[in-house]
Amino acid sequence: MFFLLCSLLSNAGEPDHQMEIEVVGSQYKDIFIMPPKVKQDGKEVTKYDYEPIVLSKMVMSMKTANYYWNANIEGIYNLNTISTIGGDCNYETKPFQCANENSHHILETDIQITDQKAYIAMTLYDEDSMPIASATVSKKLRRKIIPRKKQTTTVTPNGVGFGTNTNTVCTDRQSCSTQTRGVAGPRNTTGFSTEELEPTIISFPAVIDANDVSQAVQLLYSNLK
Repeated sequence: MFFLLCSLLSNAGEPDHQMEIEVVGSQYKDIFIMPPKVKQDGKEVTKYDYEPIVLSKMVMSMKTANYYWNANIEGIYNLNTISTIGGDCNYETKPFQCANENSHHILETDIQITDQKAYIAMTLYDEDSMPIASATVSKKLRRKIIPRKKQTTTVTPNGVGFGTNTNTVCTDRQSCSTQTRGVAGPRNTTGFSTEELEPTIISFPAVIDANDVSQAVQLLYSNLK
C-alpha cells in the first residue's frame, strides 16, 4: 500500500507536457572597423586615410584567419556598410554602444607618427567591449650615409725642359731626309690629392605603409583568444 501511494504521488508530480529550451545565436562573428585614429607628433591629422587599407587587409586575411585560427568571422563592415547589421544606430558617435546593442565585434586602430618612429596598434573588442586580441607593428627612421671625397689635380712649373723633334721629309719614294730640331718648353710636375668631405645623409621617414598594416592584421588574427 505504501509503495502504491508513493507511485501515485510520483506520477501526479510529473508535468503532462515536455519542456523545450531554444537558444538563438551564432558562432560566427561580425566585425565593425572604426575609422583609424592617426596622430603626427601628438596632433590628430586627417590627411592620412588608412581606413580603406585596414578594411581591405582585414577582408583579404579573413579566410586565412578562419582556416588556421578558427576565427569564425562572417562579415567585416565600415561606416558605409554597417547599417546592414546595425540598423540606424549611430556608429560615428557611439560605436561601442552600438556594437553591444547589435552583438558584434569592433576593431580600434591607432597610428602614431613622429620624426623618429611610427607604429600601428590594433585592438579587437567583443560585443561587451572587452579586448580579445591586439597587435602592434613599429618602424624607425632610416638613414643612408653616402661618403664624399674631393680629388684635386695640381700642376707645378718645374723649369724649362729640352727635347728634340724629328721630321722625315721625302721628295719621292727613294729620296728621303731626316730633320732633327731642338725643342725647349716648360717642365711641369703633376700632383693629385684627395680630401674627405662631409657625408651626404638621406633620411627615410618612418611611415606606416600597406605592408605594415598587413603585418598588424595577421598578428591580430593569430592572437585571437
